[in-house]
Amino acid sequence: MRKFISVAMATLASILLILIVVFTSIGLVVNDETFVNNEFTKLAVGSKMGMSNIDLVTSFNRLVDYMEGDAEDINVLVTINGEQTQMFDYPQEAEHMADVREIYTSIASYRDVGVLVMLILFLFAAVVHFRMAPQYLAQGYLSGAFVFLLVFGFLGTWAALDFSNFWTFFHEMLFWNDLWLFDGTQSRMINMLPEQIFADIIARVGFYAGIVIVSLIVLSVIALVVSSDGYKRRRAIALARKKARENAKAARKKARDEARQTAEEEKRLAEKRARIAAHKAKKQAAANTAAEEAERARISEEKRAKRRAAEAAAPQPQQRPAQTAPPRETRPVRTEQPARQSEKPAGKPVKKQANVHDDTGFLDD
Repeated sequence: MRKFISVAMATLASILLILIVVFTSIGLVVNDETFVNNEFTKLAVGSKMGMSNIDLVTSFNRLVDYMEGDAEDINVLVTINGEQTQMFDYPQEAEHMADVREIYTSIASYRDVGVLVMLILFLFAAVVHFRMAPQYLAQGYLSGAFVFLLVFGFLGTWAALDFSNFWTFFHEMLFWNDLWLFDGTQSRMINMLPEQIFADIIARVGFYAGIVIVSLIVLSVIALVVSSDGYKRRRAIALARKKARENAKAARKKARDEARQTAEEEKRLAEKRARIAAHKAKKQAAANTAAEEAERARISEEKRAKRRAAEAAAPQPQQRPAQTAPPRETRPVRTEQPARQSEKPAGKPVKKQANVHDDTGFLDD
């Protein structure tokens, strides 16, 4: 039940929205001076009426201002065939434009009220089932757009095939009198505004309104697709897969980082152990060197001690006491001779030196 109420209100609001868009497009087109000037140029209206495009555009803008309630009358001075005159001097023209003004301003008032009603309907349609609001609003708009596409499609086809018949039916539906029927020999308005201008205006209005309507249709279709259960499931699966991929990627990255940190830590520990081993080896080598030096010193000391002991135990050679020679004659004393004699073996007799003069007989002993 809530779905039906929400979709129904959204449909009514969408119909109002499309009507507002169409009416607003009419105002945009008729106030586009460039478009109006191009129409007068394309149809060569100025050359047929003996007027310039500037006067034609000025006259058209005066009609639009009067229709919208921004001017008090439709009187405007123009130059026709070199003479300045009132553009709309046929009384029926002013009477018909008064009817047009009443209809246009009434529709404009309804449009302003319709904007408020449309917003309220859209708001209530969303509040009735807030959780499903995008989907129900989209369904309502598509329903309203479908109805209007049928209506506008029919009217557009009719206008394209027989615009005169369509334009006549349009006036008969809107006006309750025959003031819209003009005599082309007396009315400048009917000569200034041939049916082709109105056909181009309607085509331009349909183009502007169609852009908005089709854009909203596309948005509604997207909203329906996004809010559908199948899309939500596919979206959830896609998000789960994406999250799984991200988690796996994060896990691989974490494993690589941990492996790199472990390798760096092992490398650091290996280098530390290598430094410690090198330091220990250096200390051991220094200790070994010190021990070897101490051993060599000990052995050297033992050898020196043995030599000293051996030298102490060896017999000392006997030396005769030195006798003082008589101071009769001073001769050089050779100090090397006792040493040489001591070095001779004990078993051999010492020969007397023949060349030594011995007056005392000391050497003969």
